[in-house]
Amino acid sequence: MAEFLFYFWLFLLILVVLGWPTWPYTRERWPYSYGGRYRYAVSGMAAALAILLWILFWFGLVAIALPWTTPPPVT
Repeated sequence: MAEFLFYFWLFLLILVVLGWPTWPYTRERWPYSYGGRYRYAVSGMAAALAILLWILFWFGLVAIALPWTTPPPVT
């Protein structure tokens, strides 16, 4: 579990750094030059992907742990 948390936070950090809308070299590119809410599209997508991965991780934990916690069927 510790390895997963390490790589999860590392991946999340990379997504945040790459999707940060205020980097100088990205100010002249497409989503940021329009102004308004378009400039947050990249960091919003990075956050949405990180949240999706987090939700899928917890669904996976539930799917793995649930069979071990339920009592066996009585016949």
